[in-house]
Amino acid sequence: MKKRLRKIWLFIMQKWLIIPIIVAIFVIIAFVIPTFSRYPEKAEDGTLWNRDWEMLGTVLGVEPPGNGLTLLNNDTALAGSDTYYASWVYGTPEKYVNADGKDVDLYPAQIYLLLYGCADEAAAKEAFADWMAREEKTYTVRERRSETHNGQEYSLLLYDCGSGTNPYSHGVSAFGLYNRYVVIAELPVTSDFDGNEEEMLSGFLDRCHLGRPEG
Repeated sequence: MKKRLRKIWLFIMQKWLIIPIIVAIFVIIAFVIPTFSRYPEKAEDGTLWNRDWEMLGTVLGVEPPGNGLTLLNNDTALAGSDTYYASWVYGTPEKYVNADGKDVDLYPAQIYLLLYGCADEAAAKEAFADWMAREEKTYTVRERRSETHNGQEYSLLLYDCGSGTNPYSHGVSAFGLYNRYVVIAELPVTSDFDGNEEEMLSGFLDRCHLGRPEG
């Protein structure tokens, strides 16, 4: 009788132990494997992908930019899918009343980074041209040039803001085309900015890495 009870007890214990094990396996499959496959192993420039980077989607990773820049926010998605936005700020903010009558923090310099996903590469080329055209209509462009950072080519616009409703005096923006994505980095500065906006944006782009997830 004791042997029979012992067998029953062992059977129950085995059943109770195997259930948590099965659950644990499913948890690993559900969370760990997607984490490994979500991002590429390497960026297009050959740099090993680092999950400590600031991520915009699964395509763009940004190393800590340094140069006095700190992350202000990272919105996982803006309007619609495959659109991502983050911003970094520099210096001590001052209170400013914007065009909507709201009190906001105005920094001497701020980088706005946008990753804009399109249906395909042709649509991305159209969006790229459209974004640049909007910038040229909004500001007074002083210079156009091309730069390459981590193997990615960017078209740069240097401009004066020249608007009574815009607290920034001038700035520089970079536009990149990567597969079906448009990458836009905009750096406007106030008249109180004590640095070089071109060098700051160039250093920031040196810390931006692009890569497509495997599969």
